[in-house]
Amino acid sequence: MLSSWAYAEFYKQLNSILSNRGIELITVNPAYSSMIGLVKYLRLYGLASDTGAALAIARRGMRLSEKIPGSLTAFVDVKSTKHVWSLWHQLNKKLEQSGINQRHDYYTVSNWDFLANLDTGEASPH
Repeated sequence: MLSSWAYAEFYKQLNSILSNRGIELITVNPAYSSMIGLVKYLRLYGLASDTGAALAIARRGMRLSEKIPGSLTAFVDVKSTKHVWSLWHQLNKKLEQSGINQRHDYYTVSNWDFLANLDTGEASPH
């Protein structure tokens, strides 16, 4: 309860300071930002994982969509009626099952086909 009060007070003060300077404060939900940063931006731009997550959050603040890459849609159950975060959730679960759970492992993943073999027990990311 104290923590939520502190955050609310922080945002209230920050918004007050920024509005006095003519700057808009945009808040976004950071859900799956680390996963998006790792999967989409880590190798593409050679970013650190935290920088990739920050890029995902910045894009969300600009109201841009973070769709799952087309090369990975074969590994999740794509339904047009579901929110894009459900796809990231499915991919996150598959990656947890595969044993890719360390951030440095994402630098070595060159082929995502191992995710297709998770159900048969043949998955090996390396």
